[in-house]
Amino acid sequence: MTWFWVLDVLCLVFVLTGAVLVVVLRNLVGAVLALSMTGTAMTLLFVVLGAPDVAHAEVVVGAIALPVLYLVAIGKCRTVVEGEDVGDE
Repeated sequence: MTWFWVLDVLCLVFVLTGAVLVVVLRNLVGAVLALSMTGTAMTLLFVVLGAPDVAHAEVVVGAIALPVLYLVAIGKCRTVVEGEDVGDE
């Protein structure tokens, strides 16, 4: 019975680690991957807590759809700047 608490705490640690990485990372792709890690950890947490229907929704939205949407948006927003390099002042 006590190992359920260990799984809860491990899942919460992964969620908090992923959330902190999303905010701290300056690389946008790395931040999106950390967001996907957070969604996956939330899915595991919902499974451990006994909510499989919420876990299914979280895996679709939080671990797959949202990171893919962000990666597509980042890819569309990246542009090549012609001319001088930024910071050559």
